[in-house]
Formats: sequence, C-alpha cells, structure tokens
Amino acid sequence: MYKLLLVDDEPIIREGIERMVNWDKLDITVIASCGNAIAALDSMTDDMPDILLSDVKMPGMSGLELVEQAMALHPMLQCIILSGYDTFQYAQQALRSGVLEYLLKPCAQEELEGALERACRAIDRQRKHVTHLYGERRERIKALIAAFNTLRSSGAEGAALEKQVREIAKTAEDPSILQEALILMVTSGLGSSQTEWGMSIITDAMREQCSMEELLLRCITRLRSESGGLRGFVQQMTAYVDANYRDEAMSLQYLADNVVYMNADYIGREFTRAMGRKFSAYLLETRMERAKLLMASDPTLHSYEIAEQVGLGKNPHYFSQVFRKYTGMTPKEYRQMLGNE
Repeated sequence: MYKLLLVDDEPIIREGIERMVNWDKLDITVIASCGNAIAALDSMTDDMPDILLSDVKMPGMSGLELVEQAMALHPMLQCIILSGYDTFQYAQQALRSGVLEYLLKPCAQEELEGALERACRAIDRQRKHVTHLYGERRERIKALIAAFNTLRSSGAEGAALEKQVREIAKTAEDPSILQEALILMVTSGLGSSQTEWGMSIITDAMREQCSMEELLLRCITRLRSESGGLRGFVQQMTAYVDANYRDEAMSLQYLADNVVYMNADYIGREFTRAMGRKFSAYLLETRMERAKLLMASDPTLHSYEIAEQVGLGKNPHYFSQVFRKYTGMTPKEYRQMLGNE
C-alpha cells in the first residue's frame, strides 16, 4: 500500500483528481488533501506520505519549495508536479529538486495514473533496497557477535586478546554496526544481577565516551566471568592476586576497574560470601604466607627486601607491624622459631 498527499489551491481540481484516479487499482490511499504547502507540511508531521502530488503555483509557498522541504523530511519521497505552465525554467527546477514526474494541466487519467504507477514502482525498488540493506546489516551484526562470542570462549589474554578484539572490530567498517553488536552482546549475555553494569556499558556505547574496542574488551572479560557463574569472577580475582601480590597498587577497586570490570561494592560483598573473608584479608594472607616462605627459604633476606617482594614497599617497620598482626610474632621472633625448629 502507498500513501499519497494531494496539494492544490483549487478545491475543484483536488476533487476532480480524487474522482478521476482509480486508487484501488494502484493500491494508493489519499491520506490528505491540502489547499496550500503550509497545510501539507503540517499534515506530514503526523502522517508522512510515500507520494506527493502537488500543484506548482500556490499562494505563499510554491509547489517546488514544498517539494524541497518535504524531501528534506523524507528523502525517499516520490514527488509528482502538476503545472499549468509549460516552461523550461519550471521543468528544470523541478528536476533539480528531485521531482519524479512533471505533468501539465489538464492531465488525462491515463497520463496521471501512469505517473503514479511509476512512482509506486520506484517506491518498491527503494523498499527492496532498504530491506536488502537491513538484512545485510543484520547478518553483519550476527557475524560480529559470533566472532566476539568465540573470542569469549578462547584462551586469549592480555595483549593477544586486545589484538584480536581490534581485528574483529575493524571488519565492522560502520561504527554503528559495531555499536549495535556490542549492545546486543551485552543485553543477551548478562545475568540479571548485572543489569546496572550492563546499562553503564550501553550508555558508554551510545555516548561514545570510550572507544568501541575498549568497551568490547571490557565486555568480553566481564562476560567470561559471568559464564562461569557467580564464583567465576571470584576465582578470577583470587587467581589475579596469587599471580600479582607483589603489586603495591593491588586493591579491590583496582580489580573492579581493571580485571573483572564490575562494581567494587558488589564484588567485595560476593567475594566475602564466597571466600568467608574480605578481599583485604585474602590479600594480606597471600602476602604474609609468601613472606613466611621467603624467610624459611633464605635467612639472609632483610625485612625491607621481603616487604618489597610481597607488595608492601620498602618499609620494614610497616611490614613488621602487619606480619605481627597476622602471625602473632615479629619477623625476628619468627626467624628464631624457624631456627629452633
């Protein structure tokens, strides 16, 4: 079905056209009949036609001016001009404005219906093209999501993961396709407990606060832990601590921002629930157990050296305080105990 807007300042002509054309045969519905261009533009605000059939000479705004404004609103609009002026200037201006047909009054039924038929076929071609582009876009988005999901289940980490994300992102070419793939991946892959995190990612994607590659990397890392269930990201946290306890910057917020990409308060609560102790207690335990091993393996190590190796900086006094709180002994007393044993 095709929608048509009829515009002519003479009511008798509008009525004659409405009676003359076999609208049912053409599958066209006249959605409005207007006496001037201003009324036509108002009508378009509520119901945009597929075809504009307009006179040229009208009070106020001319039919050609109407065509220009209407096509700015709807670039695929098919426009047919009815004119009582057989001048090259009008016809040339009409063609420049994108008018499909320029018909002279009085116009025979067959001539007008032929022009309307050609407009309908042009609309068919446009609709087919749009449908093809939409289908092609859907397929490209599906392929991107599939590629990213494959990457989620791969063993790629660090720089290798970043490189693969960039390579896949480049295949999108159109940033809006990459944006849509990211949003669909987030909305389909997150558990209900991660709605807030998912919405923040979607908001960043829509506002382009971050690069799409950065957002994708964060999502893939986060969705990997989600696929492992609630304890998945907790295990990711403990593994990171075990491998990087020497880092003085280690904190719950650091892991939230750079490792699991989740809210710090949330992962802190879930870590305590899963492990039976706070993250800070686990980090302290890891560092102190490592310190005990270093004392046992190398009695010549100074406290400041041990402190540095377990992520407490070159501060032997602070290390001694923490060690005593954890073991109930000073480092010196612990060494003596080891010697006695």
